[in-house]
Amino acid sequence: MKLRLSLILIASLVTCTTKERTVEGSVQSHFSSQDGIEWVVAREIYAAGKRIDAAIYTFTSRPLAQALVDAHKRAVRVRVLLDPSNASGEYSKAAYLINNGVDVRVERGVGLMHHKFALVDDSIIITGSFNWTASAETDNDENVLLLIGFPATYRAYSREFERIWRDAKVWEEGEGEIVELSATDTRALKKNAGEKVAVIGKVLRVGYSERSNTYFLNFSEGKNGLTVVIFSSAVGKFERLGIDITSYEGRQVEVMGELIDHPEYGLEIICEEPSQIKIIP
Repeated sequence: MKLRLSLILIASLVTCTTKERTVEGSVQSHFSSQDGIEWVVAREIYAAGKRIDAAIYTFTSRPLAQALVDAHKRAVRVRVLLDPSNASGEYSKAAYLINNGVDVRVERGVGLMHHKFALVDDSIIITGSFNWTASAETDNDENVLLLIGFPATYRAYSREFERIWRDAKVWEEGEGEIVELSATDTRALKKNAGEKVAVIGKVLRVGYSERSNTYFLNFSEGKNGLTVVIFSSAVGKFERLGIDITSYEGRQVEVMGELIDHPEYGLEIICEEPSQIKIIP
């Protein structure tokens, strides 16, 4: 562990970061495309002396999971909040953390636990777009702000963490198994609304709104069928991977995500990552 911490500290000295100091505290900005982010988070975890509270939408990073386990072993209080739709994923570190004594809970409710922040000891906030995943570190354009000081801001983040933690439930291995559904079985789709599902079906039409730069993958000719929505915020991710979204038309695909039964728009899955859609040969 000492060697790992030494390497992290060396990296912090040789990489380029943006730093500013104010009356309240200091701010550091880090970008995955410039100097990487994972080492910043690991450095703060290994330096923690009292507590770590982390609310992370997707957590698959081995180094960061190990850093939390090591912190727990040296008597740092570690609490981790995860989104239930990702906690049981193939590469999720939820089971590893639980099996090594870390307190892991998942948020209750219909919406996503979409936060990506951590609180270290009583003064450090790590926040930004960065999910604790390998792809976020190596493939995506991500950012993190490290705020040191700023007591009012720290208290606001702490209140938000405690609000979710109070109502969250302890995660158990095997919980949240993904249900496989047919895109044409409307009854079953409605029954599983609010759950993370895998839907298999043929994309009959790909619609596009030029005004909002949004794509719509329709699995039915009628209004009551399933629609996969790819908002403008996610379109760029497909483009960077060279994926033409219109090429899904006429293809048999599997789509994973939270199934929504919207009172106005009907059955929907919001696609935020290209990995949510797989073409079935």
